[in-house]
Amino acid sequence: MSFLIRGRCGETVVASAGGSAVVHDIAVTLREWLQHWKVLYTTNDERFKFMEVSMRALLELRAQAASGALPVDQLRRVARTAVFTIDKGNRTLGMELAVRTISGQLVDPLTTSTFKLNALHEEANSRIDKNMETTPTSRPSSQITAARTYTIVAHVNNFVCRLRDAAELSLALHDGAGNKLTENVLLKWPPGHLAAQELFTAPYVVFTDLGSDIKKERLFLVCHVVRIGSMEPQNVDHRRSSISPSVCGNGMRRPCGVACADITQHLANDHSDKEIQLPFYACEKENMDSLLKKVIGNLKDQKHSQGLWVSLQMVEGDLQQVRREKPHMVVGNTVFARKMGFPEVILPGDARNDLYVTLSGGSFSKGGKSSERNIELVARVVDKNGRTLPGVISVGAGSPLVDEYTSVVYYHEDRPRWQEVFKVCLNIEEFKEAHMVFLCRHRSSNEAKDRAERHFALAYLRLMQKEGTTIPDTTHTLAVYKIEHKRASSTSDLDIESSSVCLGLPSTRDELPAGCERGLTRGPLSLLHRDTLSVATRLCSTKLTQREEILGVLKWSNHQADGSLKSSLTSLLRVPNDELVKFLQDILDALFSILTQVEEDDDYTEDSYSVLVLDCLLQVISLVADHKYQHFLPVLQVYIDTSFCDTLAYERLISIMVWSIRSAERGEGASKRLLQCMKCLESLTRLLVRSRQLRAALDADTGHCAQLQTLLEALVGLMRCGDSALTCQGSALKYLPHAVPHMIKIYDDTQLCEYLVWALEALPLSRLSNQRLHALLELVRGPLGASAGPRAKLLPHLASTLRALLRNPADLDTPHKLRSADKAARLLGADTASLLDHTQQMQIVCIEDSFVHSQMNNT
Repeated sequence: MSFLIRGRCGETVVASAGGSAVVHDIAVTLREWLQHWKVLYTTNDERFKFMEVSMRALLELRAQAASGALPVDQLRRVARTAVFTIDKGNRTLGMELAVRTISGQLVDPLTTSTFKLNALHEEANSRIDKNMETTPTSRPSSQITAARTYTIVAHVNNFVCRLRDAAELSLALHDGAGNKLTENVLLKWPPGHLAAQELFTAPYVVFTDLGSDIKKERLFLVCHVVRIGSMEPQNVDHRRSSISPSVCGNGMRRPCGVACADITQHLANDHSDKEIQLPFYACEKENMDSLLKKVIGNLKDQKHSQGLWVSLQMVEGDLQQVRREKPHMVVGNTVFARKMGFPEVILPGDARNDLYVTLSGGSFSKGGKSSERNIELVARVVDKNGRTLPGVISVGAGSPLVDEYTSVVYYHEDRPRWQEVFKVCLNIEEFKEAHMVFLCRHRSSNEAKDRAERHFALAYLRLMQKEGTTIPDTTHTLAVYKIEHKRASSTSDLDIESSSVCLGLPSTRDELPAGCERGLTRGPLSLLHRDTLSVATRLCSTKLTQREEILGVLKWSNHQADGSLKSSLTSLLRVPNDELVKFLQDILDALFSILTQVEEDDDYTEDSYSVLVLDCLLQVISLVADHKYQHFLPVLQVYIDTSFCDTLAYERLISIMVWSIRSAERGEGASKRLLQCMKCLESLTRLLVRSRQLRAALDADTGHCAQLQTLLEALVGLMRCGDSALTCQGSALKYLPHAVPHMIKIYDDTQLCEYLVWALEALPLSRLSNQRLHALLELVRGPLGASAGPRAKLLPHLASTLRALLRNPADLDTPHKLRSADKAARLLGADTASLLDHTQQMQIVCIEDSFVHSQMNNT
């Protein structure tokens, strides 16, 4: 399939599936526009900015078409967008118009009649005029209010280092304090002098899930270089470059250095086409973490002969948006590294269960040796029987999962400080039964002795606590146990035996009993009282929680049996907001299960299950409505529309809402709950409407909800309450019109309008007049104002309300109220003579009121 696209006068190019014609045509257009653009700049023409944006848009479209990764339908869309952009630019520059059909094909004037050519010319002009209404600089309002997510794309172009052994390049983003923000991206650097040529095949690195906070702080791109080989590096003879690469010895991981650069200003200036250098700093006697912090603190912009050359580009949007809008950036060999934590918005279906483990450091005794050990730490995830779980450890994005993680070896260092991070990827069932084992081994400089070395000590960490929650995000100081090889069973592997026996011993130093310094043994393990190992953990999971309060609600059936469910619901109200939003969908599912499956009478009390569930629902919905977490509002809407599936929730939800509304005068606690209920009225209505629709689809009925009448009657009763419910009445007037578009899906709109009118008439005219007028204005603008039946109910009430307010000028003390009433009257029906008279009276009253105020001021 092919179609036509034109960029310069008189030239026709066919855009085929390959996209080469689109690329060529855009290039020709940009060359022609460039001359006009220079003239606009020299004359300070206001069209300069518009043409700049249009040219940048064409460059982006050209990059997408040139990627060769677009399917035919997307390429067609790119070409069509290019046609519209070219037509707008030509119109702006006053260039000639090429007549096209609606599909984008050029019309041949030699084979088309004059009459048809004129008609097509007018049609093309109108199409361009319509397209000119939206400029490239405009931006949808929904994107402005949504949470911003950024993606950084990096490509390693070259690495220069005087290194003969093989190496590992570990790329990650760090903050100004040197803390790691993203997962590692591991690149294998082959040995020998030809490595620089081989690295040109390095993958594109995409750092995703980055929030708006990266715009507020310094950002560093850091590359840790670890040499793979023997204890001492091999000498490099530059005069004999033809020597074949050496073998990597016994595969020991040794620190080599770090390459680091501040990319904050580079990303802010959008230098996407500029290559930057990460200068390399060799690691001498200090550890790599201390070296990195020293480099960050004294980083200067100077040229280095050794380093890493990288091309960077930051784009706005998450990974799915980048795949959709900029597919050329994530094609081919691409590695994706996620943020070490949750993104600002957790969408439904984004299941994640990652545990980030940091080997912080340790303190180890000599153990009978004349000098300090060269300690290598091996981390494994094992089951309760001590057997290693295969393929559950990620050493970096882009690398396959491995069975164990091996640390760097520091030479003669009894207090190593590694600060190395790896990720544990387990499913929920494996997580409950697994624990992590850290085995210590001395690495000798002598290769023969090194092969004979065995693990001399062990430490372990439980992944789950006794109450069912996961280990907290903190630094754990682990107890270290010596492995006595003589006491090991001869019929089993020593590592397996030690990994299973350790579960009967304390894991951390805080768990050690009094008097343990005199000896604590079990099997082949005995406590090394002075040795310690520090490990930090960070959980990023949408299924496992570290909060006992959340776990009590998620496993509500177990707590109902032991009678602690009510305390679990009460405790949920005290959970920090950051933890609630992580498990938004699971918490809502659990709350509605409790609401519908726990049987109780409709005679509610303050400690009834339904009342406690309502309090929790209001807490969660109010949290999403808060300004700090408002970007989770679309997540809640997606949950209601796609994931929520409780067909019985609407009955109990309406019942408990009616009880809450009718208890408006019970006291402060009931008024506070009712105020929250009114503020969350739209979301609660959406939930019960969705539940009723699902029930109607299940029973194949009309979907009319008779139970909603009791809720509307309760709202009418609320408006009759005294001063104690004044705040709740104002909230009801503010939020009830937003719930109406959802209510009409399950209730007759004319009957609904009758109840709304009764509620407004039940409220004394002298109270909340401003809120009343705003509510009328919103109702008129909504679906009730567009239907004849509801309009017939709203029209007399609006006329009588305006008449009564005009007879009491004290109730119309501000022109703002008059404008609201005037808008409502005009929207409802400006063709009605009575309303026209009232509108004129309002204008006269406004003028008279201003005159009276001016006379009083003069007096």
